[in-house]
Amino acid sequence: MQKKITIKIGLGLLILTTFLVSGCGSTATATVAEGKSMVVKNEGHSSPSAGGVGDTIRVLWTVSGYKMGNNPLWEEKDARAMLFKPLDITATTITFDGKTCRDVTFQKETLKTKEYLASAFHTTPQILGITEEVVEVVKTNCSLPGFDQYLRLKDRRLVIYLNGVFFYFEPNVNY
Repeated sequence: MQKKITIKIGLGLLILTTFLVSGCGSTATATVAEGKSMVVKNEGHSSPSAGGVGDTIRVLWTVSGYKMGNNPLWEEKDARAMLFKPLDITATTITFDGKTCRDVTFQKETLKTKEYLASAFHTTPQILGITEEVVEVVKTNCSLPGFDQYLRLKDRRLVIYLNGVFFYFEPNVNY
């Protein structure tokens, strides 16, 4: 029992130290007791009147896999090069592959998976390995390729369609 308390206190001190040492606008990764990584992103301080949210700890995603669609514009090597690229989504921004969309609005809609994939992408849930009957479709005003609409699965993964390839994003932090 005392060992667990010591670990939790040490973890708390590690996170606090990470905030203090890393400074504004930086990202740090700390390994927690369960062996998982936690990403801490310090966005700096802002006042509520300025419309900011202050310091946040949020999930960052990385490309964890892909499936080639019908007649993709990219070759397999292009899709493979996207693996492990980070994705950052806030309440008003999407940042991916070195580009950021600002003032993003998000509209969520729950649709039948089979019908949606057939009409939007001419594919099936089986081809994409999706077993859910319904899926959350997030539509945005973002001009980044693949982010005008994307899927959010129940297991928290995201799926985007880019140049004829479906990319799967896993959250870096599971809690």
